[in-house]
Amino acid sequence: MQTTIRSYKGYHIELLLPDVIEPGKPNGRVQIMASSDGIGVRFTPDWPRSPATLREAEDWLFAYAAGIVDCELAGGFGVDLRHD
Repeated sequence: MQTTIRSYKGYHIELLLPDVIEPGKPNGRVQIMASSDGIGVRFTPDWPRSPATLREAEDWLFAYAAGIVDCELAGGFGVDLRHD
């Protein structure tokens, strides 16, 4: 399993990708954490189709996580990343 940690608007985004991604099954994990503490949200993607490369999977997961952060900062989802 490949692990990558990126930052976005003060949040740490940890991406865990398996060596093989199978469509229709949950594969990998994304965890979003505020930089001030270790509490955050986690989700496991269910791929409708397999990404062509692990880099494509990593980019997709990061973009999805960044969208969650943006929506939360705008008050959109009601997911409080500081307390969930």
